[in-house]
Amino acid sequence: MKKYLMLFKFLPLVVVLAVASSCSSDDNDGPPRPAENIVELAEAEPNLSILVEALRRANLTDALTASGTFTVLAPTNSAFNAFLGQNNYSSIQDVPVGALTQVLLNHVIETELNSGDFTLLQRNYAATLAEGPTAGSFLSLYFDATDGIEFNGISRVVNGGGDVVASNGTIHLVDAVIELPTVVTFINEDFNFEELATAISTATPGSDIAAFLSEDGPFTVFAPVDQAFEELLNSNPDWSSLSDIDESLLFSVLQHHVAPGNNRSSGLSEGLSLTTFEGDDITISLQVNAPFIAAITDGAGNNDINIGFVDIQASNGVIHLIDQVMLPDTDN
Repeated sequence: MKKYLMLFKFLPLVVVLAVASSCSSDDNDGPPRPAENIVELAEAEPNLSILVEALRRANLTDALTASGTFTVLAPTNSAFNAFLGQNNYSSIQDVPVGALTQVLLNHVIETELNSGDFTLLQRNYAATLAEGPTAGSFLSLYFDATDGIEFNGISRVVNGGGDVVASNGTIHLVDAVIELPTVVTFINEDFNFEELATAISTATPGSDIAAFLSEDGPFTVFAPVDQAFEELLNSNPDWSSLSDIDESLLFSVLQHHVAPGNNRSSGLSEGLSLTTFEGDDITISLQVNAPFIAAITDGAGNNDINIGFVDIQASNGVIHLIDQVMLPDTDN
């Protein structure tokens, strides 16, 4: 267990849900809830008038007036105006309904989380109600509550705008619209992936991997955590940073971590073989000890690569964390 916590520095999502259920503002010992639901409170707040208009255009008002334990990240009017300008829309009525619906659902978590919950969990993921690229998948939301509360690296809870309690959940006012994330969004923001973010950007300037991983996909990314890259660098005395690795070699290694398709953990089966974009196959094994989810045999034959956290869902693919860098078959 110590190895797992050392390698994967945030808590699993199941812990997020457990903590939220025990600590949220609907605790029996807490103050009584107001009679107004989420939509009614938003309608009473002038700074959320565009959000209310957007909810009506997307036919989501009924969903957010129903009973439940929702967390709603509510972009202010200035946040929506910035979003409209950046996307060349003159008003919320110009945004296609389908796209608007998914953007709004990307601000809704089905489990109630107050500021104390976010602060306790610090840096982690929650599942939103926005649809992923395959049936039954929902987009993840990365939050960092170490200095304020920030979502996907682009939107922060407005000072004094957190913990607006409604009859069916809690509202947090935020200063930017959270657009649908790609796998690159999470790689760039998750503090487990600082080395991976460097690998797909400054360490491979001629390869433009980040642009590739921002395309439609879908992709399955087996993402090495920082310690995995540290171990890779320690394996060669000539490497003190990722920039010391020949770019063509590093490019091949990175491609070996990406396979086509949105292969969520429920679809990982014993002996499953996936062909990576580098060209070599990797093979899944479910015969592993807790807390690991599965193991991988890479192209070079290493069969001791562990998957320890799964199903970080982006709009164009899914990420699973691994504890070693996978290597292709260099003999071919």
